Amino acid sequence: MKQAQRKRQALLMLPAALAAAATASLLLMAMTGLPREACIMAGIFLLAALLWATEALPLFATSLLVIGLQTLLLANPGGWPGLGFEQGDNPGWQHTLTLAVDPVLFLFFGGFLLARAGVREGVDGAMASMMLKPCGGRPLLVLLGIMVTTAVFSMWMSNTATAAMMIALVVPLLARLPSGDPFRKALVLGVAFAANIGGMGTPIGSPPNAVAIGYLERAGLGLTFIEWMVLAVPLMGGLLLFAWMLLWFRYPPSSTGLELTVQARPMNPRGWFVVGIFTLTVLLWLSEPVHGLPAAVVALLPAIVFTAGGILDRSDVNGLEWNILILIGGGIALGGGMRMTGLDEAISTALGTAGVLELGLLGLALLASLTLALSTFMSNTAAANLLLPIAISLATGLGPGDSGMALQFALCIALTASVSMALPVSTPPNAIAYARGEVSSRDMLVPGTLIGLVAVAVIVAGSRVVIGLFEFG
Repeated sequence: MKQAQRKRQALLMLPAALAAAATASLLLMAMTGLPREACIMAGIFLLAALLWATEALPLFATSLLVIGLQTLLLANPGGWPGLGFEQGDNPGWQHTLTLAVDPVLFLFFGGFLLARAGVREGVDGAMASMMLKPCGGRPLLVLLGIMVTTAVFSMWMSNTATAAMMIALVVPLLARLPSGDPFRKALVLGVAFAANIGGMGTPIGSPPNAVAIGYLERAGLGLTFIEWMVLAVPLMGGLLLFAWMLLWFRYPPSSTGLELTVQARPMNPRGWFVVGIFTLTVLLWLSEPVHGLPAAVVALLPAIVFTAGGILDRSDVNGLEWNILILIGGGIALGGGMRMTGLDEAISTALGTAGVLELGLLGLALLASLTLALSTFMSNTAAANLLLPIAISLATGLGPGDSGMALQFALCIALTASVSMALPVSTPPNAIAYARGEVSSRDMLVPGTLIGLVAVAVIVAGSRVVIGLFEFG
């Protein structure tokens, strides 16, 4: 019933969004001095914002719609009147299609294959049980071990898959706790929150990270794999410790002397082979400044080895999260279209005239808060897709020292998107935890909001360190 109702709402929302986007484009043409191509792109941006926010269409379908409309309306391959560029020649339709193609997609593709190989050979469960063994059964350390293990896995594989795996690992522990024991909530929420926080740590940990890196590279401000980790891992670790203590004091065990142990899981030789390839891939990612191979090129190593070596077959490749790759590609295409038509410069000029950059840390705080709010109610990748092109254009188009500010803006948006976890609908790990029936929306709301607010404060305050760590020319 709910699915049928959702489809009916989508059928109503889609034409309404198309009408709003078309009206906005026509009004901009009539009331401003913007060229036709910028006005058309503004309509496409509004359409994407409405559809991503309401999820009237699947998120990846909206990305495909963005790519298709940019090709049809801006490249205008049919030569139809009233479309295409008013100033200068139309871009080729091949160019508008390639806006969605970015090396970061290969980086994520390689990460997906690494995760799939680990799951197929049981590496995830075996490594998780080994990492939890030192906790010794003490509830305080078990909670910490579960959260650290979840965050570490979430750095390298889908946070959704990580949360599902770790929830399955936690279920036997829940069976040893009395019904109604508050610590049951701590264990379940610990998995969800740690999966979200862990996604901050690497470029492949969360789609918003990939989108941010894609935009920065196209703006000439590429970050290596190790540079991202230098900036993000300390923040990830600090937030993880804060979340751990928050959950421990909010949901302590009701009984003393409780012992919680995790059963060890063996790993076969094929699993150790996967671990070896994973280790080699990560080392190559971390040593990019030494050997010079881009992270996207290194990501081809596990893709080739696992598919050619028989670790992964066609069903594994078909089962990858292609919708996420399409969603990322659509977001990058949206930013490319805004840059190609000059819409990003028009928006950044208007915001610059309004004095946004002069706000300094307050401006960053407002940007991070907006990201937190949007990502709480809509996909964090969609929120990053909407905010990143505007923020980076604002930073790179105005004033001296703009390169460092662009990096600050990108990091604020990408990292804050990962910690928007106040509601069950905020992230897939939250939804997985909520589906267990152990926690209510209120149980998630209070600690999730506190972690998000603390994260915003730390991200904004720490973003100034970026200028000291990196030189920008």
